[in-house]
Amino acid sequence: MKISASLPVDDVEFLDRFAAEHGDTRSGALQRAVALLRHRDLGDQYEAAWASDSADDWDATASDGLATT
Repeated sequence: MKISASLPVDDVEFLDRFAAEHGDTRSGALQRAVALLRHRDLGDQYEAAWASDSADDWDATASDGLATT
């Protein structure tokens, strides 16, 4: 999907530098930024799920594989 966005000049210059340094396009650099934003929010979502009423359900998936004695 194509979009149009307004950004300050310094942000566009940074985006273009980043894309050039990583062999990417401006669109590719934006996609990477969006992916990072999504991952950042995952931590908050996991924390909320852990604190929810279904926290017991998470116990089965939270194990680190180490036995406790």
